[in-house]
Amino acid sequence: MEDHGEVEAKDCGGARRWYGVERALAFALPLELFLIPIAFIVSVYIPLVVAVVAALIGWAVPGRPHVGKSVWRSIRETIVWLFAMLHIAIVGLWLYFAVLAYMSFRSAVKDADRVVIRDGGGLCHSDPDKEPVLFEITDKAEIAAFNDMFEFTGRTLPCMCCGYPGVDWWRGDKRVVVSAIHHGSALRVEGIPGDLRLSSASGRRIQEWLKEKCGVHEGRGSLPMYKACRYYRIIIQQEAGNLAKAGDDKNPALDKVREKFEKAGKDFPSCPSGGEYSLSYGEDGTPKVKCTAPRHD
Repeated sequence: MEDHGEVEAKDCGGARRWYGVERALAFALPLELFLIPIAFIVSVYIPLVVAVVAALIGWAVPGRPHVGKSVWRSIRETIVWLFAMLHIAIVGLWLYFAVLAYMSFRSAVKDADRVVIRDGGGLCHSDPDKEPVLFEITDKAEIAAFNDMFEFTGRTLPCMCCGYPGVDWWRGDKRVVVSAIHHGSALRVEGIPGDLRLSSASGRRIQEWLKEKCGVHEGRGSLPMYKACRYYRIIIQQEAGNLAKAGDDKNPALDKVREKFEKAGKDFPSCPSGGEYSLSYGEDGTPKVKCTAPRHD
């Protein structure tokens, strides 16, 4: 005759394994709470991985049979069950807010018929309707290719800046997404908590595209090239005016201005996008510097 204790253990085998899962999830809860902030920086899927690994370990290491329980054991198992459910709820909420952010972004931009790159940032200290447009995409194929450049690896804690440049997606006359690039490595979308972290390859592609199409260069503040060029033109114009006042030549050529920079031990400003400067004078003798690069005059 088969031993009654062995039958009892076999009958409870599945329950023991599920209790092992519950116990492992409960014990892993403090680790999960510790790793969630790190998941902002490393990978959005860390909480899910921790929960799955804990569940597998629990399944492989069953708990005690659910028979002959005392009051204390019933209370203990109830606490274990509550902590396990709390663990699952936290991971579920994390995935909901983290992954749903990607899904909602993708859903919003997939049917956009226009993309606008603005000379501004997010909505903080910014009015998208009043900012100059750096570039606009209206071709569906180009919009799709632009959208494909945005690949995300997780979420990151937001910084205190407004980002640059602003990137908006439109559908008809409605702006469906208001966003800004942050430090070339993240996208902050209005209405989505935290920043969507770009993959390294995605960040590089987007920066190269912004440099080529909009004259935006990497660096502190990511100022557009046309602003830097405008600043350099003003400097050259001022030096040309000072040279005209100090000498007999009222309309000194650009080479004379260049020589003045060299004699003073200064580098002559170069056009940020590789264009060439030209110097002319108005009827009143006011110097005017232009650049052959597009969007720089």
